[in-house]
This record gives sequence, structure tokens and C-alpha cells, in this order.
Amino acid sequence: AYTQAVRLWFARFVRAAGSGLCATESPNFCALCPFEKSGRRWLLQTLESARRAILEALGTLAWSGTWGKQVALVLPPRLYARYTSHYFDSDYMGRSAGLMITGGGFAHIAVQVMPRWDSDQQMQRTMAHELTHNALCHLKLPRWLDEGIAMSFEDQLGGGEVALADRLGATFEGVGTRALMAEFTDWWTPERVQGFWSGELWNSEQDERALCYELARLLFRLIRQSADGNRAHFRSFIGEAGADDAGEAAAQQYLGRSLGDLVMVILGEGDWSPEPVLW
Repeated sequence: AYTQAVRLWFARFVRAAGSGLCATESPNFCALCPFEKSGRRWLLQTLESARRAILEALGTLAWSGTWGKQVALVLPPRLYARYTSHYFDSDYMGRSAGLMITGGGFAHIAVQVMPRWDSDQQMQRTMAHELTHNALCHLKLPRWLDEGIAMSFEDQLGGGEVALADRLGATFEGVGTRALMAEFTDWWTPERVQGFWSGELWNSEQDERALCYELARLLFRLIRQSADGNRAHFRSFIGEAGADDAGEAAAQQYLGRSLGDLVMVILGEGDWSPEPVLW
């Protein structure tokens, strides 16, 4: 019934958009895209491959609901911007290549068509990132952890990490890696870290969001390394981490360390622990 509802939704979407979109399906996906037959085949193969790898890695952490097939909208830039704008409360949307959308309805991903889509790793990275969010949407993770896990799969399935300057955005182009890291660590203060933990800072302007993403990437990598050899505790931490305290209680229980202590490894001495009373 859910899959049939998606087919009806897609039919109306295509009529309303009038932009050459085509619906296509595989065993686990309903997708809408502007591609010809070979492109649709590539898209479905990419989605299925990413889904398989993500579910194998997450195991019981992944959502196991049976609400029909997963939905992926792959849209031209103008239509992508118009569609995703409905899911923002303010006029500021920021730049994005893709979104995981819940909005109180059918959870789905929307991805912006990139130039040279058939050979562009960026689009593969984006789909892996958003499908990870889709697989974890039932856990209500703190924002930093949700993004950290998604970036980990993005790198694993999309050809590795991109350059640090590219990750931090255009403002940082032309700056050496060592200087970038110094600028990155100097920018963070205990007050800003509270916004990182609470999720508030993630809704700021583009450059500040990029710094949040980078701290989440480094922190999740450190947690994964520190939990090496104890996969059960690592998964328990992810499964129990809550947004109300940014995962602090779960970190102390399953990792044996405070999140503040872990951030100290990255940023140096400071009062970095989550303080929910300040949120």
C-alpha cells in the first residue's frame, strides 16, 4: 500500500513539475529522476549498492520498518531548491547537495543532480550520506553524531575523504592544511561547543555549519578508533545516545569517557563537555 501511494505521488509530481522527470523502481527503491534509461539503471544500482553496504555495517541499528520501498528524488537544481524549500522554517536554506526529509510524512531523500552525474563521485557521496540518515532516522540521534556517522559512510562509499579546504568551503580555499587546522581549532570556544552539542549552531550560516561538520567528522573518527575491538560497546553507544544530553551519558557508559575529554584531544585544553542546562 505504501509503495502504491508513492507511485501515485510520483505520477502527480511528474505532471506538476513538467520537467522531464521519470519514475523508476528497483527491489528496494522508488526513484524519480531526469535521466534516460542508462542513467536510471546507474542510479538504481548506486542506491541499491549503498543501501546494502550501510545495512550490513549498521546491523540491528538500522531501521527495519516495512513501509514499502525507500524513496529517492533526484532533481535538477531549480526544482530541487523549490521542492526542498518547503521543509525550511526560515528563508535561509544554505547550500546543500542533498537532504533527508521527514517533515511528518514519508521519510525520503532528495538529491540535486550534479554535472556529469554518471561519473561524479559527489553524487554518490551525497546519496550514501542521505541514505545513512534514512537508515538511522528512528534513533533520534544528536545532530553531531547523526552527521558524523553519515560522513563516515560518505567517505567509505564515495572514494575517501575530500580535501580539508573543500570540506570547510570556499572561504578557506588557498589556505594550507596546517594553517586551516590552526584556524579551525582557534575558532572553537566553550560557548560555541555548547551550540554544537545542542544542535543550535548547525542552523547557522554556511561557514559555521562547515566547522560543525568537521568537528563531528573528527570526533566520530576518534570515537570509532577508541572503541576499536569492542564493537558491541560502540554500537550500544550509538543506539543509546540521545539528543537531550548530546550522547554524554551513553559515552560515559559505553566508551568509558566523557565527550568533553574526547573533544579535548581535538581542540586542546578547555571545558568542552555538554552542558544541557545552558541550552
